Amino acid sequence: MRVGIVGFAGSGKSTLFQLLTGARPDPAKIHSGQLGVATLVDPRLDYLAAQHHPRKVTPATVEFLDTPGLHAGSHADNPQRLALIREGDALLIVLNGFAGADPAAELASFRDEMLFADLEVVTNRSERLEASVKKPRPDRESLLKELELVQRVQAALDQGKSVAALGLAEEDKKPLRSFGLLTDKAQVVVLNTVQGQGISDALRALAPEALAIDAKLELELAQLEPDDRAAFLADLEIHELGRERIIRRAYDAVGIITFFTAGEPEVRGWNLERGASAVEAAAKIHTDLARGFIRAEVTAFDDLRAAGSLKDAKAKHLQRLEGKDYIVKDGDVIYFRSAL
Repeated sequence: MRVGIVGFAGSGKSTLFQLLTGARPDPAKIHSGQLGVATLVDPRLDYLAAQHHPRKVTPATVEFLDTPGLHAGSHADNPQRLALIREGDALLIVLNGFAGADPAAELASFRDEMLFADLEVVTNRSERLEASVKKPRPDRESLLKELELVQRVQAALDQGKSVAALGLAEEDKKPLRSFGLLTDKAQVVVLNTVQGQGISDALRALAPEALAIDAKLELELAQLEPDDRAAFLADLEIHELGRERIIRRAYDAVGIITFFTAGEPEVRGWNLERGASAVEAAAKIHTDLARGFIRAEVTAFDDLRAAGSLKDAKAKHLQRLEGKDYIVKDGDVIYFRSAL
């Protein structure tokens, strides 16, 4: 799972990137983008680790790519800057919420930049398709079908509508995936502002689930010793750090759940697309596990915790045997049986 951190220059993107990943911004990567990994803080993983005392504990992770900030005023190189994140799963849009800024106008302007960038990609593809269908070729019918779809998307973008707003069917989305259209990606909007500042009605109208965070303050808190940090959090009446809220919101936006494997060698959290099957979950661990799949021994985390241990959950018949087509749920603790 990869999330692109995007926004205009000066919004605080790089500070937020450091807060999320712990990696210091590298000036040498300011134009190419900097990749970092954030671990998901999950109390369920800690509980399983305390149960099994494994040699290794591996949390689920998210990749964040800090992309170059856009220039205000629709500079010509903005589409190229945005192109760095076309292969990402979601966009984390950072807005400047400090004195003198207008976050709602900034978000509207940024979304316009995404529209322009997508329109450039789609227009180029439309022109190539129009040239191709004029010639006799065996795939002409499929190209004509793609051209019709691309022209429909192009018309929507021309009218200022995002690709996501078209509500395309899954079969229509497939030919567009290689384009990495920005306006079809999940969005998490973060207002970087002073601690305690809320979201304005104007911004809430554009982004109902926008989050507010003081990235600089949280970064300073993250660098304190745990006892000192706890004292400052209590003084500031901060009950939950913005970092964790942002990562969870990114998971929800993309549609990612976490399942667990637990044993003496390792307790680990795994990312999985919501709606994926048990055999797809097995493939996340190893392709051989999926090819030789026999069954999955599944225990819901809440059942495990209520029983007291995985062993007790099994004794109370709370562990289920599931086949390949079982749809994995968030929090499932799974042991895979495989012939390979």
